Amino acid sequence: MNARHGDVSLDNLLGKARDPATFLPDELSYLISAFVPSHPETSRSKAYLVLSAFCQGIRSQNPQESGSNNSTTESLAKVFQPLIISHISNHQEQDTIVVGLSFFSALFQVDWQSASHIFGQDGVVEYLTDALDLFPSASVALEVARLIGQASGHKSCRALLPEEIITWLGTKSRHATDKDLRAAVAIALVKISRGAATDASEGTDAPQAASSTSKDMELASMLKRMVISDTDSISSLNDVVEGLAYLSVDADVKQALANDPKFLQQLFALVPRRKALSTSATNSSLLFGILLIISNLCAYRPRLSQEDAQISKLKRMAKASSGSNKTATEEPLNILEDDATVKSRCRQVLASGALDVLSVASGVESQGIKLALGKIYLSIVEDKDNRGKVLQSGGARSLSRVIQSSSSSASSSTPIDASFLTAIQALAKLTITSSPLQVFGPTDGAMLDAIRPLSQLLLHSSSNLLQQFEALMALTNLASHTTGCADRIASTSDLLNKVELLMLEDHTLIRRAATELICNLLGGSEKVFSRYGGSPDVHTAKSKLQVLLAMSDVDDLPTRLAASGALAMVTSSSTACRAVFELQLDRHRAFLVIARLIDPSVILEDDPDDDEGAGDPGLVHRGVVCFCNILNPQNTLPRALLAEEVMKAGLVNVIARLLKGELGSFETAVTSPAAEVLKHLVELGKLANSYFPRVLPFFAVPADPESGYGSFTLSPTFNLPHSLTQANGCQPAMAISKKAGKKTAAKSAGTAKVAKADWKEGFKKKQVGVSDMTLLTTISNDSINDNLQKRWTNGEIYTYIGGVLISVNPFRDLGIYTDETLHKYKGKNRLEVPPHVFSIAESAYYNMNAYHENQCVIISGESGAGKTEAAKRIMQYIAAVSGGADNSIQEIKEMVLATNPLLESFGCAKTLRNNNSSRHGKYLEIMFNDKGEPIGAQITNYLLEKGRVVGQIENERNFHIFYQFTKAASEDQREQFGLQGPESYAYTSMSNCFEVQDINDSKDYADTLNAMKIIGLSNQEQNEIFRMLAVVLWLGNVQFAEMDDGNATIADTGVTDFIGYLMEVDSAMVQKVLTSKVVETQRGGRRGSVYDVPLNPAQATAGRDALAKAIYNNLFEWIVARINVSMKARSATAQVIGILDIFGFEIFEDNSFEQLCINYVNEKLQQIFIELTLKTEQEEYVREQIKWTPINYFNNKIVCDLIEERKPPGIFAALNDACATAHADPAAADNSFVQRTAMLSSNAHFESRGAQFLVRHYAGDVMYNIAGMTDKNKDALVKDLFDLVGSSSNQFLQTLFSDRPDPSSKKRPPTAGDRIKVSAGALVDNLMRAQPSYIRTIKPNQNRSATEYDTKAILHQIKYLGLQENIRVRRAGFAYRNSFDKMVERFYLLSPSTSYAGEYTWQGDAKSGCERILKDTGIAKDEWQMGVTKAFIKNPETLFALETMRDRYWHSMAARIQRAWRNYWRYKNECARRIQKFWKNNKDALEYAKVRDYGHQVLAGRKERRRYSLLSYRRFLGDYLDVNGKSIIGSDLREVCGLGAEQVTFSSKVQILVHRRLRSSVCSPRFLVVTAKAVYIVKTLEKGSQIIERKIPLITIKSISMSNLRDDWLALNCNASEEGDPVLHCHFKTELTANLLTLTQAGMNVLIGPTIEYAKKKDKTQIKFVKDETIAKDDVYKSHTVHVPSGEPPSSTSRPAAKRKPGIVRPITQGRLLRAGGPSNKANVSRPKPTAQPVPGRSAPPATVKSALGSTPRSAPPPPTRNPVPPPPPPPLKEPDVELYKAKFAFEGQEGEISLKKDDVVELIEKDDNGWWLVKKDGQEGWAPNNYLELVPPKTKAAPAARSPPPRPPPPPAVVATSTSVSTSRPTAPVISVKSVSADASAKPVAIFPGLAPSNGSAAPWKKPISASANGSLNATPANSRPSSSLASKPPPPVAAKPKPAPPPVASKPNGGKPPAKPPIPTAPRPGAGAAPPKISTVSKPSAPTGQLDLAAAFAKRAQRVADD
Repeated sequence: MNARHGDVSLDNLLGKARDPATFLPDELSYLISAFVPSHPETSRSKAYLVLSAFCQGIRSQNPQESGSNNSTTESLAKVFQPLIISHISNHQEQDTIVVGLSFFSALFQVDWQSASHIFGQDGVVEYLTDALDLFPSASVALEVARLIGQASGHKSCRALLPEEIITWLGTKSRHATDKDLRAAVAIALVKISRGAATDASEGTDAPQAASSTSKDMELASMLKRMVISDTDSISSLNDVVEGLAYLSVDADVKQALANDPKFLQQLFALVPRRKALSTSATNSSLLFGILLIISNLCAYRPRLSQEDAQISKLKRMAKASSGSNKTATEEPLNILEDDATVKSRCRQVLASGALDVLSVASGVESQGIKLALGKIYLSIVEDKDNRGKVLQSGGARSLSRVIQSSSSSASSSTPIDASFLTAIQALAKLTITSSPLQVFGPTDGAMLDAIRPLSQLLLHSSSNLLQQFEALMALTNLASHTTGCADRIASTSDLLNKVELLMLEDHTLIRRAATELICNLLGGSEKVFSRYGGSPDVHTAKSKLQVLLAMSDVDDLPTRLAASGALAMVTSSSTACRAVFELQLDRHRAFLVIARLIDPSVILEDDPDDDEGAGDPGLVHRGVVCFCNILNPQNTLPRALLAEEVMKAGLVNVIARLLKGELGSFETAVTSPAAEVLKHLVELGKLANSYFPRVLPFFAVPADPESGYGSFTLSPTFNLPHSLTQANGCQPAMAISKKAGKKTAAKSAGTAKVAKADWKEGFKKKQVGVSDMTLLTTISNDSINDNLQKRWTNGEIYTYIGGVLISVNPFRDLGIYTDETLHKYKGKNRLEVPPHVFSIAESAYYNMNAYHENQCVIISGESGAGKTEAAKRIMQYIAAVSGGADNSIQEIKEMVLATNPLLESFGCAKTLRNNNSSRHGKYLEIMFNDKGEPIGAQITNYLLEKGRVVGQIENERNFHIFYQFTKAASEDQREQFGLQGPESYAYTSMSNCFEVQDINDSKDYADTLNAMKIIGLSNQEQNEIFRMLAVVLWLGNVQFAEMDDGNATIADTGVTDFIGYLMEVDSAMVQKVLTSKVVETQRGGRRGSVYDVPLNPAQATAGRDALAKAIYNNLFEWIVARINVSMKARSATAQVIGILDIFGFEIFEDNSFEQLCINYVNEKLQQIFIELTLKTEQEEYVREQIKWTPINYFNNKIVCDLIEERKPPGIFAALNDACATAHADPAAADNSFVQRTAMLSSNAHFESRGAQFLVRHYAGDVMYNIAGMTDKNKDALVKDLFDLVGSSSNQFLQTLFSDRPDPSSKKRPPTAGDRIKVSAGALVDNLMRAQPSYIRTIKPNQNRSATEYDTKAILHQIKYLGLQENIRVRRAGFAYRNSFDKMVERFYLLSPSTSYAGEYTWQGDAKSGCERILKDTGIAKDEWQMGVTKAFIKNPETLFALETMRDRYWHSMAARIQRAWRNYWRYKNECARRIQKFWKNNKDALEYAKVRDYGHQVLAGRKERRRYSLLSYRRFLGDYLDVNGKSIIGSDLREVCGLGAEQVTFSSKVQILVHRRLRSSVCSPRFLVVTAKAVYIVKTLEKGSQIIERKIPLITIKSISMSNLRDDWLALNCNASEEGDPVLHCHFKTELTANLLTLTQAGMNVLIGPTIEYAKKKDKTQIKFVKDETIAKDDVYKSHTVHVPSGEPPSSTSRPAAKRKPGIVRPITQGRLLRAGGPSNKANVSRPKPTAQPVPGRSAPPATVKSALGSTPRSAPPPPTRNPVPPPPPPPLKEPDVELYKAKFAFEGQEGEISLKKDDVVELIEKDDNGWWLVKKDGQEGWAPNNYLELVPPKTKAAPAARSPPPRPPPPPAVVATSTSVSTSRPTAPVISVKSVSADASAKPVAIFPGLAPSNGSAAPWKKPISASANGSLNATPANSRPSSSLASKPPPPVAAKPKPAPPPVASKPNGGKPPAKPPIPTAPRPGAGAAPPKISTVSKPSAPTGQLDLAAAFAKRAQRVADD
């Protein structure tokens, strides 16, 4: 194909490529032929463009589809597949195949999805192999290799390659002579290998991955050889380099390439150095490939963040768990990828000439090459040693060119591409390391150009912390070079803000770098210097300097140096000095931070543990310079305050230590400014004489006594630091010492320290002015205004006057009404938090709950002052804090909040002064239950300004709802009501104001609809409301035309027709009533004629407007009534909080009847305020005889009387008279009113001026226009309009006018003035019934500006609001007063004289009780006064203190209850511990006794016993070697025996008989271990190791042989074996035998005889046993004979336990519930419990609660009138008044007890629950044991069996018995049995067990009755001690034993019944005294000896007690 012809044709095809549908088949064939390899490069490139455009054109037809398997891919495949297959399947022409293969490869490069789709078709791969077989030429092989190389890059194609193709590629790579073919084959093999490695890494085939690595190394070696040898073919080199770029990602390949310098030099030589690099695609590809190789060789392992590292680890774990044998932790990191190896590799690459390649590449305009350059340079300069080489090679210029190319197309404000951040970071690293001159050269241009990219690196959103740090450091280096660079940096947009933000970063290095940059910019840029204090604006500088102060006090030294250096520089400005001084005044810490720079020992009060470090000379110098600048007299700082602050900071002490050399030796640069500081201190000393003597020691010239301190000067010979001396008695300024912790004189100057400042507190907002204006120094209107202005300017809009809140409208959102702010005020009194409307709401809510009184919040002020907003915030707060999880309560809350948007839409409008002005008054009452939860609400509406419906002045608007409705109504509503925009209606367009700033009508309409839904308005009700709004709007569009006769006619009857449709009336009637009226005449009281009188246009317009106003007014009232229905109280109402949001005082240019009514209501509210805060308060002081100073004030009652009084008539009365006398003509009525106003001129506050009159209101003089006033006052519709409404079929409209006047009534209907008077009176009554809170709102300007403060207007408001008088009254009066009854009821708990245990006990009257309370609480006398009926408290702080004490009282009571409860549990736990201790100490003895008894049974009296084996304390422990424990020998034995977890039942040391051949047997030591399975015999070898000598399974032991003597030998007779039977010598033979029998369940015999027969190997032999008394110890074995001495008789049993020494009684000290006064101590005299009295103000006293700690016992039957026996049958016999008891035994009492003789009769006083009763004999009271007493039966008849008192722990004491007991059959002599008797299960234990201290303090916690033993013997009961009372503080002494017959035991109750007070418990009955004891084992247990507790009885007793409980 001709090249030129081809170009032209390709150009044509390129134009048609945008529309692929226009391509013809011949044109596609021509396109394919254009890819012939022999064609020129330019032609092939253009063919690529055509193909790419063609594919993009087809894909653009379906842009939403993407991916390889979609319809667009298939469409492309359908186009190219036939052409490609037809070419590559042509077996006739080689050129055709070459063309097809070449085009196929090109298609892979342009659209790989369609190419892969074609490659995957059946037969395509076979066509390739066929082509290789049919045409084995180099050209075909080359194209096939290139095609396979392209296809191998895709996994789907790679999987289709057959093995023969891969084999062919390998063969060609080794043997092909064509360089291009070898290169193409190589790149194909590389892609196949890398693809296989990638597939292996994604899977789990590790061997395949390893195989791929080995293949990669082979391919890399081949490609290296090709680079070195084949340098003449550029096309083959492209493929070779591409292959190496693919392979160089492998670590092994990287290392191999880097270690071959010859290869690297040859590779880099491919890039021309001197001449410009060709920009052809081939050369660019070659260069890009070389750069990729360099990039891969120099690439470091990615620095993973902690999160990324964790993710990587999880991936490795997941991969390992999916099939790999190695775990994630076993996967090692390749050492070839560590940083040291990469650094070495980089140096090898640089040594081979890589930097020259990079310099050349920087001039190539290729995006990919530039990105690669940035990445390479960043990797190279990571090693600091390489940075010099990079700079020498021009690397900085190369990077600048790369960066400039990235930003050349972007504007200065456009962020740089994130991919170029690596290049900028590399440049930053170079800039950090070297001087800017070395990096950028001598010209400033390159430096200035570098600032923008470095700033972009810092500001870029994707930059990390490392990049930000390096950008900061680079900019710091540039800023320090020239001022031009500093100015350029400072001028960069947003840079300074970012740096200042990074100064507060947590990372130390980032914070340090940012601070250093600011320091350098301060020194080089005037802009930054002005920003930090160089400008006059102190407020701006304060925040900046606060951060510098903070950074000067961090731990990082470089950061401190930079920040303090910045401070030293900036304080050279007077503005900065003033800012630092103000910071010092704010927090008193700025000077401390600077002083700490000089003296590290200076600490902060809140950081006493701060470690002091060594001082740094740089910090010292900076600190001294800062103070030198600040103290410079040229700074206009208040010297007196400065002197005071310097003294507080201890600066003299710091400078003294510095100059005396205590802080180290410094140069003149430090000491000279320090001397200047001293000189400044002298000047300050003139103002503070008390401070000046502290600097005397540092001056050589003494003071002149006559001239004072001012004559001091520095000595001319002053040398630092050695010439400094200290005068006697002069001490440096004291600072807080770290050691002392408080301000005391330090022992030496070196130990004085000051507290370290907390810089974070400096960021807290400081309040400006005073928050409570009662604290103002000067009380005047000007001082009030100044305070309000300061606070308002600073964003503090709220200020207090006592309890009155002053609010100044900010006209902006301050963000102070968030939920976070709200919760800060919850539960806080107003002194704990800053002033806020939330505080007023909290106070009202708290007082309602605390004092059970109704509350109201009265909000007053001008229109636009913020009243509505305040009311909304109060509702917000109450809804948030009032609690209540009930759905109805939450519903009420939502409704209350929903009333705000609803009533604002219908009742608020834009006025000239307020965009959201309330045009009605609203009093919202929220009803609460007794829990403080809202249960309902009610709204009262006052005086809607309905005149606004029909007329507004310019730039005002109608009510909001009209604009919301017309703008945002739905399409259905627009269709139904014919709605249009607000500009289409006369009522909404006459003022030409449709939009209002900050008001979104559409959004507000949605809020209104949502509020309607919350309130509960149905869809039908909502639709009717909007219908009425549409009626009003369309009524305004009714226009009247004047006819020739002057009458009015409807201009457009279509409007009235639509109105008739909306009102559902006849449209003709609408026209009639709007243009005429019916007049009825009367004659003599009778009905006369009726006439239809036509109206003129003015009259018709008035009638139309009247109808519109009436509809809207009635609609508004209906909405309010409907809201009240929805918010009706759900339950009984306890209290109410009212919120009054009413129109403010108004003064307009045209003031009419509406303004008169509004201002009248405000006068009434002002009157309430005066009544309650001024007049009433002063009158109350006089009435209550309180001493105080009266205050003069203006009483506006005279103004209220002027308006509302009837006699003399006021303005409203005059209006009513005028309306009555001239009702027909409005003009005549107005004239009549003018005449009547002349009578009001006598009032000084009224002035008549013709058609106007002036009223001097409290808020100012208002001029009212009379015109139209009388008509507005009448406020009545004509009868025709009522008839029109009555004819409507719309029930809702009928409802709105349900109270139509009766035409037959002769009573004058109430006028508007009458109604507002009644409403205002009702409002006043409601407010007077509640406790008020006041919010006085102030409007700062008339322009709604957030910055304008109109002083004149605010002074006027301050004056008429009476704030000055309010402050004076507040300061002179008392903040709180309440009646005595209420005070006592609230606070009687605070005085011990008026309360006891929560009960009111005061016997006197309420006044004396109140006075006692105030005195006992320690309140100063001048803080309160007692009136006649009330107590007065001066300051609210005092009231808050009382409330706090009351709260603490309840906390204290709760703590006392908790303490008593904890004491009780400690007492109970101590008792339990003692019982448990007893049980633990003795439970093992039982088990040991059982095992020992079993051993006795085994021997069965057949073997003599060793004496030691019969000891009472002999216990069968079993594991004597502690094999089951952790001892060393036990652990070794367990390991040798291989027991594992198996438990050992017996282990001991033994001797085993070892048989010796031809010699006598000998004994050898062994270890014996017995388990449940076998017996192990362990032998110890000579080396100390142990082995198992023999293991004998238990099942092989048939019997155990022992002798009948007292020896310790036994033989284990086993089954026949080579070892024979083991013969053992074991001291614990009995225990061993019992253990083996237990393990085998007695499966072996015990053979006892005179000999032991055993098997010696296979022979039987015997051991004889001979008695030999000559044997001193144990026994002796010799020659099969054992000599043994005599032992104990075979019938011997274990000795009884020795009688132990009685235990020491230890009283219980845990849980001190016991009080002195029990039997052993005399009762302490305590304060008698006062009698509860009714609390004043309550009807009856509450029920008395008995004290749990009282002395009266809690016995179930009350003494002495309790009924111990059932009443006898009638006739009733008189019971004795008291219970009498007779002593059964004599009792000798001790202190606190009473002595008794037998048969003494005593009177029972009190029964205690521990067995001791308080009795009375002969007038003497004392304690006696209850089991010594028996009830005396009544003499009149035999008494029934007495019931015992209910059982109570601890059990009663036992009675001592000696040796006498009574047998159940006959009397016998007392027998002391040596052996124990059997246990009695019903017995109560009596003797103290050794080691047990009883819980009740006695020595006998158990009691046991006398019972007969099995053999008829009787046991004696040991002596016991008597328990103390439960209220005694120490136990009584024990009762001595008496030689009397033993008293009966305390066993089961005589009648076996339960106490009457306790219900029956469904448990088994307690066993009787004679019940048989349970047996422990089949063997009879020996009885316990005398004095020892029978444990069986104890267990039985305990089990029975548990069952009873």
